[in-house]
Amino acid sequence: MAERIITFTSDFGCCEEWVAAVKGVILSIAPSATIVDISHSIPPYAIGKGAFVLAAALPYMPAGVHMAVVDPGVGTRRLAVALRAERGDYLVGPDNGLLLPAAMRLGGAREAWFLDNQDFFRTPVHPTFHARDIFAPVAAHLSLGADPGEMGSRMHTGDLVPAPWGRAREGEGAVYATVVDIDRFGSLRLNAYPEQVASLGCEPGDRVLVGLGEEECEAVLVSTFGDVGVGALLLYEDSSGVMAVGVNGGSLAARSGATAGDIAIIYSPR
Repeated sequence: MAERIITFTSDFGCCEEWVAAVKGVILSIAPSATIVDISHSIPPYAIGKGAFVLAAALPYMPAGVHMAVVDPGVGTRRLAVALRAERGDYLVGPDNGLLLPAAMRLGGAREAWFLDNQDFFRTPVHPTFHARDIFAPVAAHLSLGADPGEMGSRMHTGDLVPAPWGRAREGEGAVYATVVDIDRFGSLRLNAYPEQVASLGCEPGDRVLVGLGEEECEAVLVSTFGDVGVGALLLYEDSSGVMAVGVNGGSLAARSGATAGDIAIIYSPR
């Protein structure tokens, strides 16, 4: 069986030794492993951001093993888990909601295991570095074809910690969305999808209203930034497949003060 690729996502940054140490453990078990870095610039402890980045990236990766570590609960009673997605990928990391949005993008979480077999760990396990001592060796062994059932106890997928967000709610002529991520350009990525906006009767080129906190903004439903003037607001399908609100040539986050977790209400002015 050919080795699977291993992707690695974390909030570790690149200033310390942590990313290199994790990769070193993987390579000591699977010397020819292909390790793909998705991001190590997730803000510290930002589970929601990590979950969004992972979910946005994995559909474009070959089926493989995907290790993600944004883990403010490291060393506590939170579980270390491995999931098998419907597409056949394995996701490895903490049970804190980080993995589930990505698993859903890969067809859903089909199986789950609580990692409790220390034969597959690097021992002794340090209480603050499960990425190196638990997740890295497990990911490496999975990439070589190991049976996850030998690594831990089977869990019901419904017992996993829920994802940081669900799907936007529709009703009363509006879509009630949540800001799930803010990209580097200051656009607000929402848990709303194109078909939900279409259900409001909105078509490309239409003006829509977006409620952000106590502010009501007018935006145009378009495909790309250049379809509106500089400084104008647009509602568009982000490259990750979700709806987003942005400003051509500016930062809507800076202009509005919106942050992840805020509510954004989309409705037609008609």
